[in-house]
Amino acid sequence: MTLGTDFSTAAGLNGVLVSGRALLVESLARRLRTRRGALWYEPGYGSSLPDYLGESFDDGGAEAAAICEIDLEEDPRVLTATVTVTTATPSSISLLAQVDTVRGAVALVIEAGSASALYPASIEVAPYGVG
Repeated sequence: MTLGTDFSTAAGLNGVLVSGRALLVESLARRLRTRRGALWYEPGYGSSLPDYLGESFDDGGAEAAAICEIDLEEDPRVLTATVTVTTATPSSISLLAQVDTVRGAVALVIEAGSASALYPASIEVAPYGVG
């Protein structure tokens, strides 16, 4: 199995063909940002993580990390995902995901924050170690 090729939806790359690791990172980010059930044509796609953005991460982010592991492993290219909390506050969380894929390992940084008066709720995903 390959990691595939598709059109990018990332800012600045919209419409450019991407493949391999770059496509996988975009796909996993899109999965985590999409509320499960939001796509009428694929209601099981997505994540429950967006549902937590209006809530407090008082449990230290353990539940959010567990949700990310389950959701990342739903991608057929992912064999296993291990997600650990790096920092957590009542309104935001940073996670490190070690993702084993059919083509090797990928590390991701996942940052999620609740909405405030100044900022909308957000989920950002980036390859670990890439500036």
